[in-house]
Amino acid sequence: MTPGIINLSDLMADVGAVDVNDFLRYLGGKPTQRQVMKETGRTLNSLTLGKAPRTAVRLAGSGLGRGFARLVPGLSLVGNVTDAADVIAGNESLANKAMDTAAMGVGGTLGFVLGGGPLGASIGASGAKAVSDGVQYLFGDKKTPEQRKMELALQQLRMGGMI
Repeated sequence: MTPGIINLSDLMADVGAVDVNDFLRYLGGKPTQRQVMKETGRTLNSLTLGKAPRTAVRLAGSGLGRGFARLVPGLSLVGNVTDAADVIAGNESLANKAMDTAAMGVGGTLGFVLGGGPLGASIGASGAKAVSDGVQYLFGDKKTPEQRKMELALQQLRMGGMI
């Protein structure tokens, strides 16, 4: 297999081999702890333009940092569940739901392919949903369906009073 190319049949075989214990171990954060700690240190360094104080970098490797790193998979799962619930049960338009779903798919795929694995896919999907919601808020009409119904009812009342 060529490096950097994902073989779909191998990926599906791996997905089928996951059991409840694997899932619980993942949620416990141990398999992803090193990845999260390394990325936290990189992010701190990037945010400070390569001048991260030693104390901040040490925090990423401390007991508190390790504890936080173990929480990330569970928190990410909670975010994914709430994002999916918003798409399914939210009172937005079908176009809004389609945009959110597409954004989550693209974000999850990019997070996985760019080396994040399942955790990267999870974080990418939630991040893309947040970006999608932000774009919809900035460029949408900013009204809920209830507000639109109230405006329509008010217009109808006004028109009825004038005739």
